[in-house]
Amino acid sequence: MAIEFIASQRHFARPYSELAPAYDAALGISNFIGTRAAFERLVRQYDIRFRSAADVGCGTGLFASYLSECWGVPVFGVDRSPEMLAVATRNCVSSNVCLLLQDIRRLRLPCPVDLITANFDTMNHLLTEFDLRLAFRRIWENLRPGGHFIFDLMTPCQPLAGAQTYTRRLGSGSRKAAQHIRWNPWQRILSIFVVMDSPSSKVSTLEAHRERAYSPAEVGRWLMDGGFLIRAVHDAVTLRIATGCPQRVIVIARKKRV
Repeated sequence: MAIEFIASQRHFARPYSELAPAYDAALGISNFIGTRAAFERLVRQYDIRFRSAADVGCGTGLFASYLSECWGVPVFGVDRSPEMLAVATRNCVSSNVCLLLQDIRRLRLPCPVDLITANFDTMNHLLTEFDLRLAFRRIWENLRPGGHFIFDLMTPCQPLAGAQTYTRRLGSGSRKAAQHIRWNPWQRILSIFVVMDSPSSKVSTLEAHRERAYSPAEVGRWLMDGGFLIRAVHDAVTLRIATGCPQRVIVIARKKRV
């Protein structure tokens, strides 16, 4: 089914405004499980220690809550979607998590922290080099000297396993959605259309999301320009040191000590 037809037949909504209540069932929990496992392995491997943390692009707060409850540290959860933060409020009710409605490009934590994480394409939602560099600068400013920044990144290396369009069903029961994804290799833009059907209405809702892929080499340069040291870049699937052209990587960077 053509994306143009999908868009013309649906009611448009702001990104994550309608998806938020169904996000964990559709995507959040499954992605959190993999993110947690990778984080624990890499933190052990690089002996990363922290007494405070922030999760930027925290979404529904699953990872922020995990950092607080399992690592025993205060955490700031930052997102620019009020609807996602409303869900995070419920997910973090028993945690030492302070939720902040902020854009990463204007990040201003109440105090610097030892660790900042950004998971599941958070940095890819920044669509220009200028915006990504600006976000790196703000993250650097909110880290303590020697603090770590750990994030994943979609690369331009066949993000749809070689295809340029892809459709998948998400969730179950009353919280069902469908993703219609289009990859533009020339612009390195991933366009994601999320269609949600409501059991109480004949009108479906559509949210349009866009992400830009970045290469590890260019991101590494921008991080170093911003005052970071690159400790490692890992293939997000195998967790081995990234070689060749992995579809997704995990970057471990550290703010230089004074």
